[in-house]
Amino acid sequence: MTSISDQLTNPEQNFSEDKHLIFGYTPTCGTCKISERMLDVANELAQLPLIKLDLNFHPDFSQQFEIQSVPVLLIMSQDQECDRVYAFQSVPDLLEKLK
Repeated sequence: MTSISDQLTNPEQNFSEDKHLIFGYTPTCGTCKISERMLDVANELAQLPLIKLDLNFHPDFSQQFEIQSVPVLLIMSQDQECDRVYAFQSVPDLLEKLK
């Protein structure tokens, strides 16, 4: 069940940060749940600001960043995308991308 906070999450709230993460998902996506767990483990070490967006509630964001599928991880520097991850291979691989 989607909470009100999912709908109200502002994808731009960390745009002042030099490095931050935006994880896009949909609640019915099984791969998203696995990828989210991997990201949580990797980010425990990386300690980067992280926003998780239910993309069903953010069509403008999806269009602006031309998101093609979920799950997606945008590695951001302020309001600029530095890297994008669609395939979550492993926690060590993800951690390497977050460095």
